[in-house]
Amino acid sequence: MGNKINLLTTRLRNLFSQFETYPIVVAYSGGKDSTFLLHHVLVLLSEMKTNPLAVVYADTLVENPVVHQHVLEFLGKVKTYCEETGIDVRILIARPEIRNTFWVNVIGKGYPLPNYRFRWCQDKLKIKPIKKALAGFQEGIMLVALRIQESLARKRSLNRRLDGMELEKNGLRVFAPIFDFTEEDIWEFLTQSPAPWGEDYSKVISLYRTARGECPLIPEKNKFHSGCGMRFGCWVCTVVKDDKTLRNQAINNEVLKKLYEFRNWLVNFCNNPQNRLPFRRNGQPAANNKGTLSLEAREKILEKVLELEKHTGLQILRPEEILEIKKIWEDDARRFNNYIREYTKPLILSSDGNCALATFSASSIGKGSE
Repeated sequence: MGNKINLLTTRLRNLFSQFETYPIVVAYSGGKDSTFLLHHVLVLLSEMKTNPLAVVYADTLVENPVVHQHVLEFLGKVKTYCEETGIDVRILIARPEIRNTFWVNVIGKGYPLPNYRFRWCQDKLKIKPIKKALAGFQEGIMLVALRIQESLARKRSLNRRLDGMELEKNGLRVFAPIFDFTEEDIWEFLTQSPAPWGEDYSKVISLYRTARGECPLIPEKNKFHSGCGMRFGCWVCTVVKDDKTLRNQAINNEVLKKLYEFRNWLVNFCNNPQNRLPFRRNGQPAANNKGTLSLEAREKILEKVLELEKHTGLQILRPEEILEIKKIWEDDARRFNNYIREYTKPLILSSDGNCALATFSASSIGKGSE
C-alpha cells in the first residue's frame, strides 16, 4: 500500500508543479473515494502551497440528510485546516436553480420520476449547477475520485476515456489520479490514517457501516475488503429499484424511515396510470398513456411532502419552490386548457404556500385566483 500512496503523491506533485499557480478543483461527495483523494490533495498542498484550491460539492437539495450533515461538517473542517496551513481555498456548494429542483420538476411540472432510461435529475440537479459553480474557472485542473474497479460499466467508460489519468481537455482539464486504486486500498488507508487535522475517519466508516447494516470492513490477512457496495446520494432517488442504503440506514433512524417510506409511496403513486395524463408537457401523446402527472396528483404529492416535513422536522420544500410550483400550476391550467379539464381540478395556493382545492371549470382556468 505504501508504494501506491507514494505513486499517488508523485502524480499529484507533478500535476501541481505542471499547473503551478492555477487552481486545483476537487470534486467532493462525502464518500470514501472523494475523502481519500481530498486528504492527499490537502496534505500535499499544505507542503507545496503552489496552487489555490477549490472544493466543489453538488447539493441536489434532496441529499441524504445524514450524509449531507456529514459533508457540511467535513467541509467546515477542511476550510479551517486550509486557513491554518496557508492554503488558499474556496468551498463551492453547487445547488440547482429554483426552476430545476427536484420538487419543482415533479410537483410543479409533473415530470415522471427519474429512472435508468430517463435520468433528467443528473443534468438538472448536478451537471448544470456544477458547471455554473465552476464558470469562473477557465484554466486549471479538476480532480475526480473515479476508479476503474467501481463497476464493469465504469471500467469500460474509463478505459475508453482515459489518456494516462486524464479524462477531458475542455476548459478545466480533468484528471482521475486514483483510477487504478482498489476499494481495499481506500479502506486500508482510511482505517489506519488520521485526517490532516488529526481526527480519525470513524464518521466516514460509520456511514458505510450503517448503510450496509453491518461493518463494511472485512479483515482478511491484514487487508480490508469492502462488503459494502453502498451508494450515497439523493434520499428520494428512483433510478434504483430499491434504495438499500436508505433502507438500512432507516433501521435505527425514525426520520430516515419516514423518508424511505415516502420514497416508496412516491414511486407507486407516480407510476399509477390514474395519476398520469395521456400526453406529455408539449401536448404530444405519451407512450402507454403515461405522460405528465395530473394537477390533482401533483397537489396530492405536495400535501404529502408538507405532512412529511411536519413528521420529520426537516425542511424539504423551500418557500421559493412553493411559489414556483404555484406559478407553473397556473400556467399549466391555461396551457393545457381543454386537455386537462376532464382529468383535473385547479389548485389555489395562497401567498403563504397553503394549498386549497377549487371546482374546476372552464371559466376558472388560468385566472390564478389567490
